[in-house]
Amino acid sequence: MNGRLVTLVLAATTLTATTLSGCGSIVPGTAKPESTPSSGKAAAAGACVRSNEPEVCQEWSDTKPKTGQDLLRTAEEEPVVAAQMLCSALPGDVLDRFLGAGHYRVIADSPRSPTCTISSDDNKKGADGKYESVIEVEIFLSTKESLARDLSILQSRPDTAAKVTELSIAGKPVMRVGDPEDANGQGRDKEELSIAVLGDKEKPGALRVRQNLRPPRGTKVDAPVDRARLDSIRDPLVAELLKTLFP
Repeated sequence: MNGRLVTLVLAATTLTATTLSGCGSIVPGTAKPESTPSSGKAAAAGACVRSNEPEVCQEWSDTKPKTGQDLLRTAEEEPVVAAQMLCSALPGDVLDRFLGAGHYRVIADSPRSPTCTISSDDNKKGADGKYESVIEVEIFLSTKESLARDLSILQSRPDTAAKVTELSIAGKPVMRVGDPEDANGQGRDKEELSIAVLGDKEKPGALRVRQNLRPPRGTKVDAPVDRARLDSIRDPLVAELLKTLFP
């Protein structure tokens, strides 16, 4: 959990003015031990009761997403509405495929960067009767920063350059930021991606997607996790988001 560079990259608001460190999460979305059914609509009982900080949580409401430049404009003018659109991008059956039945969606209603969080059900047990690891997907649309800008900042610093790799998903440039411990199958693993949504690293517009894998309920924070679950969904989930939001 050291060097929480990922938190600040995902927030995408103060890359040039911070030390790129700290240990807080941008989204108060760690699931509590309550189960709700997955569906295409917001849970009637309210999913925010499952967040660590429900006072800054907003219930998800199924909102038809805009696409491309229209979505970028919405994110600039009505960021909470855009966050609802991000959370609504994939139907329940598609999310079931990635996260399993029982997933839920909430909006972390930060005034500066409202963020969609989608979490798997932390009450789910495997065939052995033990609780399964939990996957959380956090999605934020940054309208003003370009991927080229992010890369320039991070690659110019000795303390962050080694954390950055470049790849491509669905034909769009992607920046991955992470430490070796983010992918060691011990404790909380994660994948932190920033995607140039218009297909050009120089153009403003980056979809920030962080996929977290944390140990099951009732285990130590540094307990082993099945890293393969995260590896198997990373690119396909992002590709599905891009197909819907930035075709």
